[in-house]
Amino acid sequence: MNTEPPKNGAPSTTNQSPTPHQRSEALKERVYVTFTALAVVIATERDAADLSVGRAVVALLLTVLGTLMAVFVADLIAHMVRESSLPTREELRHLMHVSFGSLSVIATPLAILGLSALQVIDLGPALRLISISLIVTLVVVTLAAVRRLNVSRWSKLKVLAIMTALGLAVLTIELAVH
Repeated sequence: MNTEPPKNGAPSTTNQSPTPHQRSEALKERVYVTFTALAVVIATERDAADLSVGRAVVALLLTVLGTLMAVFVADLIAHMVRESSLPTREELRHLMHVSFGSLSVIATPLAILGLSALQVIDLGPALRLISISLIVTLVVVTLAAVRRLNVSRWSKLKVLAIMTALGLAVLTIELAVH
């Protein structure tokens, strides 16, 4: 049995829990997808009166899938440059898991849009609720990351404050574009 640790955060061939590097990769992709989804939802909300639920779903899905495909291609190219080889089957599986595992971020937004399609909630309020759920996702992801830091509580609070400010800056920039 190969007891050598996986290189560059590649997944192990044994059934071990993810390494810190692997967890950080997955967390990073979830943050990207959450910000992307939030920008799309906020932009869509501005035009909610003129949109159907179907168009809102398509906009969200296509934007998120496009982002994830771009991230996957970038990770694949980075791997090839770093390793000077094609990824192994296991490494490719890991890259796909990191990229496309982030689709789970839009499960709640799609469920809320489903309720809107069933006319349980109007599209405008549904999009606002989705924005709130995505912001909560960002808070939870940030708290999960900060919780594991080996620093004082005061330092963790400072990190949370900085992350909040950076998150608001990203949202401001994305809203300015849309």
